[in-house]
Amino acid sequence: MHLKKIAALVAVACAGLSGQASAALSDSAANTAVISSAVTGGRVFFISGASATQKGLAGIATTLFSSSFRLANTSASSRDFEAVAGTMQVGPWSGQTAIIIDRVKGGSVFGVNSVARDTNGDGISPNEGEAIESLSVNTTDCTTGSGTVADPYICLTTNGGTRPHRIPDAGISDVAPDKFVSPVNTEGETAAPTLSEQELADLTVQPIYTLAFGVPVTNNVNPKLTRATVAGVMTGNITNWNEVDPAEPSADIIICRRVQGSGSQAVDNLYFGNYPCSANLVNEPANRESTTAWNNAANTYTINAASGFQVIENSTSGDVRNCLTNAAAATTTDKSYATKDRDGAPVTVTFKAKAGGHKAIGVLSMDSIASSNAATAPLGWSFRSLGGKGTVSCTGTCPATTAPVEAGTGIFPNEANLADGTWDLQGWVSWNVPARTVADATKLGVADAFRDAAQDPAVLNGVPDTNWVALALPAPYSSYSGAGVQKVQYVLGNQCGPLYR
Repeated sequence: MHLKKIAALVAVACAGLSGQASAALSDSAANTAVISSAVTGGRVFFISGASATQKGLAGIATTLFSSSFRLANTSASSRDFEAVAGTMQVGPWSGQTAIIIDRVKGGSVFGVNSVARDTNGDGISPNEGEAIESLSVNTTDCTTGSGTVADPYICLTTNGGTRPHRIPDAGISDVAPDKFVSPVNTEGETAAPTLSEQELADLTVQPIYTLAFGVPVTNNVNPKLTRATVAGVMTGNITNWNEVDPAEPSADIIICRRVQGSGSQAVDNLYFGNYPCSANLVNEPANRESTTAWNNAANTYTINAASGFQVIENSTSGDVRNCLTNAAAATTTDKSYATKDRDGAPVTVTFKAKAGGHKAIGVLSMDSIASSNAATAPLGWSFRSLGGKGTVSCTGTCPATTAPVEAGTGIFPNEANLADGTWDLQGWVSWNVPARTVADATKLGVADAFRDAAQDPAVLNGVPDTNWVALALPAPYSSYSGAGVQKVQYVLGNQCGPLYR
């Protein structure tokens, strides 16, 4: 893949779109033609799964196109759906218009269960998969926007009062599919069952890159964190900040976590609780039922100034960022934001005003680094080191061209520590391709083109949201070596095992 050529073409495409006034897709004859021909030609590839990889995935997908534009269900940073449309330059659709849709609503489990589910229960491969909510991409339902990364065309998730559903062509998850074990790591208000051995066997599972995960904390608290103390917090065994660090004053802990079935949550459960690798149920993470802020009848969380330890479940990584930001900002006025429950129904979270704001810890991958800024203390939030009092956050052009800034002591989630396993809080991002896609030569070609791009260290370094925080995997997972490639791997490829050089 000629990365410099790709980057130049993408830059030209984005530059051409950036000057457009916010309009509708139907106002652009060229882009309308792209959508129309792609849909008519059946050149739509639907990916579902991890929200931790959302920013990086869209950037990786863009490299498959010679010219492209963006679509999404909202212009906000927390998006349930994104799409890239244009003319592809690699794979079986090279030279033709195509659309790649990425659903992150509900997280990684929708890149596993929905991809491999045997919906008719006949036990015969290839499994049918599960039709799930998608984005309505057409000139009627894409109402405003200019097609840029910052100002995508805003498309609906309803069309004529109905929600368009598609069966995923491939899924993406932050950990291996067999880690999505019911009830803690599967989706739904009533937890979906774990996939059967036959359903798992229907997937071709390919780890494509490693992504650093971090420990984000609001800037109004500065504790020394260790793996043991964070584990105690995440399981609900530690509920006050002075139990984390005696140097901190007494203050309630708020956890901004993800919903059941999230890959980010699965990484956190694995690292801090050894779940589901251990059968010890004491290691299960604390959830909304553990605390008093959740109102099941109203689908709301209300966090009062003195409400004690609380757990807030969030549908996407963007919602976790909103949770942390609003927690710290609720100093003199109430702060609210919207997320979704385990079934995808709307939820409202309200932080009641509290002097100094609420002090929260979260569950996020490091590709959220652009939103992390320790300089905004006591407002905002930043990623933290383990084994010390350290912050790592972004200023200036970080992460596009400038590395994250580290301050203080401890082990930091940086590229060097990720590479040699010193920072072992990481997710091996998994590309999950069902047998029905493998049997379709054209769809398989698109899946392979995406996999090839996602495995390339030059592509990972060229996408701002994966630069500094993601690495290509070594053999036998890829053909790459040297700079930008992980130097360690799991024993026998088992993510329940330790990393070794």
